[in-house]
Amino acid sequence: MTIGIYGFSSQSGKAFLADYLAKGYDVIGYTRATEHGQAVIDYIHTANGLYLERPVNKNNENTKFVTLTPNSKVTSDLKLLVELSDIIIIALPSIYQEGAIEQMCQAGVWKRRIPIVLSPSRTIATPYLWKILGERYPIVCFSTCPYSCKAPRLDTSLIKRRKRTWVASLEGDFTNEQRKIIKVLFPQAALTKVPALTSLNNIGAVFHCATYLLNIDEIERRKQTGEIFSFYMDGIAVRPEVGEVLEQIDQVRLQIAATLGIEVFGLKQRPREDVWRKLINGLRALEDEHEGEIEVLRSIRKQFMQYLNNSVLSASHWLDITYGVIRDENETLSQTIGRTPTYQKNSVPQERYMTEDIPTGLVPFEALAKMLNIDCTIVTEIINRYDKITKKDVRSIGRNLHDFDKEYILNYLKGVY
Repeated sequence: MTIGIYGFSSQSGKAFLADYLAKGYDVIGYTRATEHGQAVIDYIHTANGLYLERPVNKNNENTKFVTLTPNSKVTSDLKLLVELSDIIIIALPSIYQEGAIEQMCQAGVWKRRIPIVLSPSRTIATPYLWKILGERYPIVCFSTCPYSCKAPRLDTSLIKRRKRTWVASLEGDFTNEQRKIIKVLFPQAALTKVPALTSLNNIGAVFHCATYLLNIDEIERRKQTGEIFSFYMDGIAVRPEVGEVLEQIDQVRLQIAATLGIEVFGLKQRPREDVWRKLINGLRALEDEHEGEIEVLRSIRKQFMQYLNNSVLSASHWLDITYGVIRDENETLSQTIGRTPTYQKNSVPQERYMTEDIPTGLVPFEALAKMLNIDCTIVTEIINRYDKITKKDVRSIGRNLHDFDKEYILNYLKGVY
């Protein structure tokens, strides 16, 4: 099996490259021949590999140099990627996915119909890509990138942690062999055939956009003075008014899911807290019972996620299952974020929180809400604020759903296509 990575010189691209090489797979890494891309290609060619860096971890994995297998290549030749790969992972921000698909289509990927993985897809990506590739082309949409990772140097991928579980929707027509490949490569992915479960579990659109915009003056001021602005702590935890806006955006997202007939945790009208407590308490009891048994724990969490992957979670429920921050029904989102250990570390604001998460998150949220007659005033206000600050019309370049009729989009989200 040969794994293709489009955009291997990105942070997540290097993580995929290093991780799969370390597991002994043949990998074809493609990147454009930019100054940065060519520098990474040249280094890996010369060294015949790269460093996979790991922090101290329970699995006792150490930093090591991973070499290219005899059949692995890193290249700026797109035809090699398309011709040699059995599956291709696009390791780029979602705003670049259409451009990547257009280039691969010109290189003939549509003839081979090999699965393409979007890591992550954000909200309603596939219909736009089917316009290029053809309806029902096999696409895998990840709800999140499987790694928390950085690329501290040209020759290094730092994988801070591998995410224990995530949802992946299989969209289009897959052969049995292709399904087997996906299960082998991504054993921790909870697979679903319902696209809404990845599209509407886009937590980044809830956390990132409004937080950046409502703190933009302070973010810019601290950039000028060299002071640290901790995105989650300074931007949300100590600003309950920002947390309230995020909760309102979150409720729009949950209402869309509920209107589509999807099970939801955290909707104000039907929070389902009793069901959540029973589930999460059962999971934690099993985790305590099997502490240290890595493979058993993975299996337990995957079974749990196979149930949850039929649901859309509120932001605070997501924090509970993702980071183990036990949910308190009487707590605000700002308070929950304030006691999330991962967010207590300094997290630098990134412009992609607006440039990516608004066009591929809030814009389709707004379009869906209007399609379903759901009040989305708060989402509209945030998008308008972005347009005013940037002097752009982000709806015109985002996933506004104008190219599709209501029946098509709603059927797609439900997995009826």
